[in-house]
Amino acid sequence: MGIFNFFKRTKIEEWELLLLKNVITNLPKEYLKLINQIDDGLFRNVLLDASDIPGYVSFGFNFNVYKKYCNENEKSYKLTSIKVYDNRTSTFLNYAVYVSSGVINGYSLERDKKSKIDVSRIDVSGFRKEIIGESDYSRIVNILNEEERKVLTSSEVYSVFVKNKEYFHIKDLEDGDFIGIDKKKFVYKITHDPLEVVLLNQTIIDVFKQPSK
Repeated sequence: MGIFNFFKRTKIEEWELLLLKNVITNLPKEYLKLINQIDDGLFRNVLLDASDIPGYVSFGFNFNVYKKYCNENEKSYKLTSIKVYDNRTSTFLNYAVYVSSGVINGYSLERDKKSKIDVSRIDVSGFRKEIIGESDYSRIVNILNEEERKVLTSSEVYSVFVKNKEYFHIKDLEDGDFIGIDKKKFVYKITHDPLEVVLLNQTIIDVFKQPSK
Protein backbone atom coordinates (compact mmCIF):
# COMPACT_ATOMS: atom_id res chain seq x y z
CA MET A 1 0.00 0.00 0.00
CA GLY A 2 1.13 3.57 -0.61
CA ILE A 3 2.47 5.65 2.24
CA PHE A 4 0.90 9.06 2.67
CA ASN A 5 3.99 11.27 2.52
CA PHE A 6 3.58 14.91 3.49
CA PHE A 7 7.20 15.84 2.87
CA LYS A 8 7.19 15.66 -0.91
CA ARG A 9 6.34 18.50 -3.24
CA THR A 10 2.88 20.00 -3.32
CA LYS A 11 3.43 22.54 -6.10
CA ILE A 12 2.13 21.72 -9.56
CA GLU A 13 4.92 21.60 -12.13
CA GLU A 14 4.48 23.10 -15.58
CA TRP A 15 5.49 19.95 -17.43
CA GLU A 16 2.74 17.85 -15.83
CA LEU A 17 0.03 20.29 -16.91
CA LEU A 18 1.47 20.42 -20.42
CA LEU A 19 1.61 16.64 -20.58
CA LEU A 20 -1.95 16.30 -19.30
CA LYS A 21 -3.28 18.80 -21.84
CA ASN A 22 -1.32 17.23 -24.70
CA VAL A 23 -2.61 13.77 -23.80
CA ILE A 24 -6.23 14.96 -23.71
CA THR A 25 -5.78 16.80 -27.02
CA ASN A 26 -4.72 13.52 -28.63
CA LEU A 27 -7.79 11.66 -27.34
CA PRO A 28 -11.22 11.56 -29.02
CA LYS A 29 -13.03 14.90 -29.13
CA GLU A 30 -15.45 13.94 -26.35
CA TYR A 31 -12.61 14.40 -23.83
CA LEU A 32 -11.55 17.88 -24.99
CA LYS A 33 -13.94 19.43 -22.46
CA LEU A 34 -11.56 18.28 -19.71
CA ILE A 35 -9.02 20.87 -20.88
CA ASN A 36 -11.48 23.62 -19.89
CA GLN A 37 -11.12 22.54 -16.27
CA ILE A 38 -7.34 22.97 -16.40
CA ASP A 39 -7.54 26.35 -18.15
CA ASP A 40 -10.11 27.54 -15.59
CA GLY A 41 -7.64 26.94 -12.76
CA LEU A 42 -9.20 23.83 -11.24
CA PHE A 43 -5.95 22.62 -9.69
CA ARG A 44 -4.33 24.32 -6.71
CA ASN A 45 -1.71 21.76 -5.71
CA VAL A 46 -0.64 18.14 -5.99
CA LEU A 47 -0.66 15.40 -3.41
CA LEU A 48 1.75 12.49 -3.77
CA ASP A 49 1.26 8.92 -2.53
CA ALA A 50 -2.40 9.47 -1.69
CA SER A 51 -3.21 6.10 -3.23
CA ASP A 52 -1.72 2.64 -3.65
CA ILE A 53 -1.78 3.16 -7.44
CA PRO A 54 1.89 3.19 -8.59
CA GLY A 55 3.05 6.67 -9.60
CA TYR A 56 -0.27 8.29 -8.73
CA VAL A 57 -0.41 12.08 -8.37
CA SER A 58 -3.62 13.55 -6.98
CA PHE A 59 -4.72 17.14 -7.62
CA GLY A 60 -6.03 19.47 -4.94
CA PHE A 61 -8.83 21.69 -6.16
CA ASN A 62 -9.92 25.28 -6.14
CA PHE A 63 -13.41 24.48 -4.95
CA ASN A 64 -15.23 27.33 -6.69
CA VAL A 65 -13.98 25.86 -10.00
CA TYR A 66 -14.60 22.29 -8.87
CA LYS A 67 -18.28 23.02 -8.22
CA LYS A 68 -18.63 24.34 -11.77
CA TYR A 69 -17.57 21.03 -13.33
CA CYS A 70 -18.62 18.45 -10.75
CA ASN A 71 -21.40 16.12 -11.86
CA GLU A 72 -22.09 13.45 -9.26
CA ASN A 73 -24.18 11.46 -11.72
CA GLU A 74 -21.13 10.70 -13.85
CA LYS A 75 -19.37 7.44 -13.10
CA SER A 76 -15.71 7.52 -12.16
CA TYR A 77 -13.35 6.30 -14.86
CA LYS A 78 -9.73 6.25 -15.94
CA LEU A 79 -8.23 6.84 -19.37
CA THR A 80 -5.53 4.22 -19.57
CA SER A 81 -3.10 2.38 -21.86
CA ILE A 82 -1.63 5.76 -22.84
CA LYS A 83 2.13 5.91 -23.48
CA VAL A 84 4.42 8.89 -22.92
CA TYR A 85 8.08 9.05 -23.89
CA ASP A 86 11.00 9.19 -21.46
CA ASN A 87 14.06 10.73 -23.14
CA ARG A 88 16.42 9.38 -20.49
CA THR A 89 15.62 5.70 -21.06
CA SER A 90 14.37 6.07 -24.67
CA THR A 91 11.25 4.11 -23.73
CA PHE A 92 7.55 4.74 -23.47
CA LEU A 93 6.01 4.79 -19.98
CA ASN A 94 2.46 3.99 -18.92
CA TYR A 95 0.25 7.00 -18.22
CA ALA A 96 -3.37 7.21 -17.08
CA VAL A 97 -5.81 10.02 -16.25
CA TYR A 98 -8.37 9.60 -13.47
CA VAL A 99 -11.76 11.33 -13.61
CA SER A 100 -14.39 11.34 -10.86
CA SER A 101 -17.79 13.05 -11.03
CA GLY A 102 -16.72 14.55 -14.35
CA VAL A 103 -13.62 16.18 -12.84
CA ILE A 104 -9.95 15.27 -13.35
CA ASN A 105 -8.73 13.89 -10.01
CA GLY A 106 -5.16 13.00 -10.91
CA TYR A 107 -2.89 10.95 -13.09
CA SER A 108 -0.49 8.04 -12.79
CA LEU A 109 2.91 7.82 -14.43
CA GLU A 110 5.31 4.99 -13.67
CA ARG A 111 8.58 6.91 -13.68
CA ASP A 112 11.59 7.48 -11.49
CA LYS A 113 13.07 10.77 -10.32
CA LYS A 114 15.56 10.88 -13.20
CA SER A 115 12.96 10.53 -15.95
CA LYS A 116 12.88 13.27 -18.58
CA ILE A 117 9.40 13.21 -20.06
CA ASP A 118 8.90 14.46 -23.61
CA VAL A 119 5.50 16.13 -23.18
CA SER A 120 4.90 16.18 -26.94
CA ARG A 121 5.66 12.51 -27.69
CA ILE A 122 2.51 10.62 -26.82
CA ASP A 123 1.00 7.35 -28.06
CA VAL A 124 -2.75 6.96 -27.53
CA SER A 125 -3.26 4.23 -30.14
CA GLY A 126 -4.10 1.67 -27.43
CA PHE A 127 -6.09 4.07 -25.26
CA ARG A 128 -9.17 2.84 -23.46
CA LYS A 129 -11.66 4.07 -20.90
CA GLU A 130 -12.16 1.95 -17.80
CA ILE A 131 -14.90 2.44 -15.23
CA ILE A 132 -13.21 2.57 -11.84
CA GLY A 133 -14.31 -0.03 -9.33
CA GLU A 134 -15.40 0.70 -5.82
CA SER A 135 -13.04 -1.66 -4.00
CA ASP A 136 -12.08 0.55 -1.06
CA TYR A 137 -15.66 1.65 -0.55
CA SER A 138 -16.78 -1.98 -0.56
CA ARG A 139 -14.39 -2.65 2.33
CA ILE A 140 -16.31 -0.28 4.63
CA VAL A 141 -19.84 -0.38 3.23
CA ASN A 142 -20.83 -3.12 5.70
CA ILE A 143 -20.10 -0.86 8.70
CA LEU A 144 -22.19 2.02 7.34
CA ASN A 145 -25.85 2.55 8.11
CA GLU A 146 -28.34 3.56 5.43
CA GLU A 147 -28.06 7.29 6.11
CA GLU A 148 -24.24 7.18 5.96
CA ARG A 149 -24.31 5.32 2.66
CA LYS A 150 -26.48 8.08 1.21
CA VAL A 151 -24.08 10.89 2.13
CA LEU A 152 -20.86 9.15 1.07
CA THR A 153 -19.76 9.20 -2.57
CA SER A 154 -18.27 5.76 -3.21
CA SER A 155 -15.74 7.02 -5.77
CA GLU A 156 -14.30 9.46 -3.21
CA VAL A 157 -13.62 6.76 -0.62
CA TYR A 158 -10.08 5.44 -0.77
CA SER A 159 -7.55 3.91 1.56
CA VAL A 160 -4.76 6.12 2.94
CA PHE A 161 -1.98 5.20 5.34
CA VAL A 162 -0.85 7.88 7.80
CA LYS A 163 1.71 7.04 10.50
CA ASN A 164 1.29 3.34 9.69
CA LYS A 165 -2.46 3.32 10.33
CA GLU A 166 -5.07 2.92 7.63
CA TYR A 167 -7.81 5.52 7.21
CA PHE A 168 -10.50 5.85 4.58
CA HIS A 169 -10.70 9.25 2.90
CA ILE A 170 -14.32 10.43 2.83
CA LYS A 171 -14.18 14.19 2.26
CA ASP A 172 -11.63 16.66 0.87
CA LEU A 173 -10.78 19.84 2.73
CA GLU A 174 -8.46 22.53 1.39
CA ASP A 175 -4.67 22.29 0.82
CA GLY A 176 -4.59 18.50 0.80
CA ASP A 177 -6.25 18.14 4.22
CA PHE A 178 -9.14 15.71 4.47
CA ILE A 179 -11.64 13.94 6.69
CA GLY A 180 -11.13 10.22 7.16
CA ILE A 181 -12.58 7.35 9.16
CA ASP A 182 -11.13 4.13 10.49
CA LYS A 183 -12.74 0.70 10.49
CA LYS A 184 -14.39 1.46 13.83
CA LYS A 185 -16.07 4.47 12.17
CA PHE A 186 -14.22 7.04 14.27
CA VAL A 187 -13.90 10.32 12.37
CA TYR A 188 -10.58 12.17 12.00
CA LYS A 189 -9.30 15.38 10.50
CA ILE A 190 -5.96 14.69 8.82
CA THR A 191 -3.88 17.77 8.12
CA HIS A 192 -0.94 18.40 5.87
CA ASP A 193 1.01 21.13 7.63
CA PRO A 194 1.64 20.32 10.41
CA LEU A 195 1.15 16.56 10.02
CA GLU A 196 -1.62 15.73 12.45
CA VAL A 197 -4.36 13.15 12.85
CA VAL A 198 -7.04 14.64 15.10
CA LEU A 199 -9.94 12.58 16.42
CA LEU A 200 -13.17 14.55 15.97
CA ASN A 201 -16.19 14.39 18.21
CA GLN A 202 -18.38 14.07 15.13
CA THR A 203 -20.21 11.42 13.16
CA ILE A 204 -19.97 10.86 9.42
CA ILE A 205 -23.35 12.58 9.08
CA ASP A 206 -22.11 15.60 11.06
CA VAL A 207 -19.16 15.98 8.67
CA PHE A 208 -21.36 16.21 5.61
CA LYS A 209 -23.77 18.67 7.20
CA GLN A 210 -20.93 21.17 7.36
CA PRO A 211 -19.71 23.07 4.28
CA SER A 212 -16.11 22.47 3.15
CA LYS A 213 -13.73 25.06 4.54
